[in-house]
Amino acid sequence: MNFAKRIYYSYIIILICSTVITIAGISGFQRLEPFVNTLNSSNTKSLYYAEQMLSSITVKKDIRKFEEYLNLAKNNITEAGEKEVIEKIDGNYQPSFNGNNMYEEETISDIAELSRINRVAMEQAGLKAKKIQTVGIWIIIFPSVFIWIIGLTLLARLKRTFIKPIQEMKDVIIDYNSGNHMRRCPSYTTSKDLQKLYDGINRILDEK
Repeated sequence: MNFAKRIYYSYIIILICSTVITIAGISGFQRLEPFVNTLNSSNTKSLYYAEQMLSSITVKKDIRKFEEYLNLAKNNITEAGEKEVIEKIDGNYQPSFNGNNMYEEETISDIAELSRINRVAMEQAGLKAKKIQTVGIWIIIFPSVFIWIIGLTLLARLKRTFIKPIQEMKDVIIDYNSGNHMRRCPSYTTSKDLQKLYDGINRILDEK
């Protein structure tokens, strides 16, 4: 592999590595969803307990089941406002099962509020995770795109100002050794130092 190709392939490898890192980073942020689902598991449990309490007080009229799920809800408090609502439910549910309609309506309303708190928390967690995911992906993509633009620009400039002139000198010498004694390096190139090399090669060939 000649020198020019080595430089070219080195740049390509750098760009490929940048792309691989970007893909890996995006993949990592996309895995936030299972993490959010884990965080929401407590909210899901609270919603389930609220549904069972509601069923126990309105349909089954089973105070033991109600108390079972109420105790589970007490041990699963994760959101602001849950504790206060559960305390209200705890204070009102017994008269509800004794036929007091006012307490029953208030208990049902508090259970609905408990469900609402957890649904809102789940929605907010999902939106926050999506926002973090989107921002994170763009933070990863932008440097990668920047590296690609800079890399391709430098590669094009390197090819024009360095690789092509060296290849030209190499081809002139190869042609001369192959019998083409008329070919010479161009009289103009993009670099003064390379032009001196061109002129020096041309003088050497002219003297032979």
